[in-house]
Amino acid sequence: MTPERFRIAVSTVLIVGVGISAALIGFGFAAALVIGWQGSLTGVAHATSASTADFSNLPARLVVLEPLAITQLGLLALLATPVARVATSVVAFTLEGDRLYAAITVAVLLILLTSILVLR
Repeated sequence: MTPERFRIAVSTVLIVGVGISAALIGFGFAAALVIGWQGSLTGVAHATSASTADFSNLPARLVVLEPLAITQLGLLALLATPVARVATSVVAFTLEGDRLYAAITVAVLLILLTSILVLR
C-alpha cells in the first residue's frame, strides 16, 4: 500500500465516522426540538425515562426512535471513529508487510479498547 492510499484510507474512515456521528446527533437534536428528549418518533412511549448519561436499553430505545437514544448513538459513533481509524492502520501496515508498525498499532488498539471497556 502506498503512503497516499494509506492516507486516503485513514482520512476516509475519519470523514465517514464523523459524518455519521454528526448526522445522528443533529437528527436527534432536531427530533428533540419537535417532540422532546423522552418522546418517540413512532408514537410508542418507552417505559423508562433515561438520563443523558444512561446508555442502558439503548437498542430498545432506538427501536421506538427516542431522540435521546439517537443522539447517544451518534456519540457512540464518535467514540468508535478513532478505534476504526487505528484498526484501519493495523490492516494497512499488515498489507504493507511492516510488522513493527503493525504490532505497535495493535498495541495501541488494545489500549484503546481496554480503556473503553474498563472505564464503562
